[in-house]
Amino acid sequence: MHVLLTEAKFGDCDALSKPLRDNGCRVSRCHSREGVCLAIAPGASCPLDDRADPPVLAVDVRAAGDEITAREFGVVCALRAQVPVALVPPAPGLPVAAPAGLADRVTVSEVESLLTTCRAASAVSAGAAR
Repeated sequence: MHVLLTEAKFGDCDALSKPLRDNGCRVSRCHSREGVCLAIAPGASCPLDDRADPPVLAVDVRAAGDEITAREFGVVCALRAQVPVALVPPAPGLPVAAPAGLADRVTVSEVESLLTTCRAASAVSAGAAR
């Protein structure tokens, strides 16, 4: 399962990358280490443009807040590409809120639920590959 990660604040999704990979997901980011959108970064391309293995889920790591940040524009790109979006908190127990205008278009989830979904998707993929 290919997952696209984005975040409201720089570094918020760092802690989620390894658990996603450990649960069988391929993880891509929206931004370079310098914070530049990969669609416009020199020598890079947007993971949503990957025709061979596009992301099937976008995950936005964000705390509660009404406004979408510039680092979360990947959510809009994912929705335009008809990729489902899940919002998760940057730390367990923190509240998460969908930004204005996105509440009907995204799912709010806890990290453990997201990892369970990844494990299940990986098991299905492994079974299909046999």
